[in-house]
Amino acid sequence: MTSSFGDTEQKRTFMENITMDIDHHLAPPQQPQTTGKAAAIINGELVELRDWTPTVRQLLAASGHQPTTEYAFLRWPEHGPTEELGLDEVVNLPREGTAPCQFLAIQADGVRYFVFNDERYAWAGNLTENDVRKVGRVSVSMDIVLEQHGKPDLVLNPGTPIDLSAPGVERLRTQKRSWKLDVHGVVIEVDQPTILVRDALIKADIDPNAGWTIRLKIRGEPKRKVTLDDVIDLTHPGIERLKLIEDKINNGESAAPIQRQFRLLDKDEQYLDSCGLLWETVDDGRRWLLVHHYPLPDGYTEKSCCLAIEVPQNYPAAEIDMFYCLPHLVLVRGTSIPQTEYRQVIQGREFQRWSRHRDPGQWSPVRDSVLSHLGLVEESICREVAQ
Repeated sequence: MTSSFGDTEQKRTFMENITMDIDHHLAPPQQPQTTGKAAAIINGELVELRDWTPTVRQLLAASGHQPTTEYAFLRWPEHGPTEELGLDEVVNLPREGTAPCQFLAIQADGVRYFVFNDERYAWAGNLTENDVRKVGRVSVSMDIVLEQHGKPDLVLNPGTPIDLSAPGVERLRTQKRSWKLDVHGVVIEVDQPTILVRDALIKADIDPNAGWTIRLKIRGEPKRKVTLDDVIDLTHPGIERLKLIEDKINNGESAAPIQRQFRLLDKDEQYLDSCGLLWETVDDGRRWLLVHHYPLPDGYTEKSCCLAIEVPQNYPAAEIDMFYCLPHLVLVRGTSIPQTEYRQVIQGREFQRWSRHRDPGQWSPVRDSVLSHLGLVEESICREVAQ
């Protein structure tokens, strides 16, 4: 462990220049096209030299890193850990027919170390999960874990900083990555970042052929209808959820006519239809979107409700705010739901108003719509039963 470091922007720049795919690094390297000249790869750039045994000073000068005394120079082998090389150390460059050696030049006044998969790596400057993944050539199928004393080990998210200035040497390791999916209340865990809806149901011991209307919920997005043959991307933050609704058989009762007293945006109507939702628009002096049989998560005394959303006359320039429920939603555990005391009469029926708002100025008529507001509704309703 040595002293602090210099230009983090330069370190970020050269790491961005190293754009080779991780899985490519894990495969045997292709033989480079050689010109018979001595060469090395420094910060991702091929540098040709006249000397097959240059010093580190010569390598730094040839790659434009001057004054050379301001740089730490690390060997980055195809396999194994990075290591520090001194300025006067001689480097034996590989001859023709062999892939050039790779090196990292980082403007810094010292080098620190960390242990990764029981090997000691040299590093200069700030260290992040992305850096460890690159220099360790870690596949996307693996997590990087920071070992912690007296606490559970920490799985690092992309970009997480790792403090090398603390006493001792930080220890990291890889472990097989897994992804989770909530399938109608059953949390399954898989070792691949995608899964077929049909396979998710089978893994949760649910018969996929029983006849379901299936909706997928991703954090921050409104629910959308999916089929058994759709693929779910599990890399989104948070746990995705699949909600199943049994297909109903109509016994011949005559249904009330659906009212469409005003139009929504095309994308709103297409989304509502794609989700299989029964919806209508009514105008009783104020314009309302009514979504019938809106499904509710476990934790409420009702399984569904009629959801009302007020659509202003100059929507989407004007913001959609709050939402309304009938019957009034009640938690199974009996605790009260804050800011739901007010009652709003819509077509002669008293709806429960949920006062849930965006921050001032957050609404964008270009970005936001009924779709994004349904995401706010979903998040607000689920938050009460998650507490």
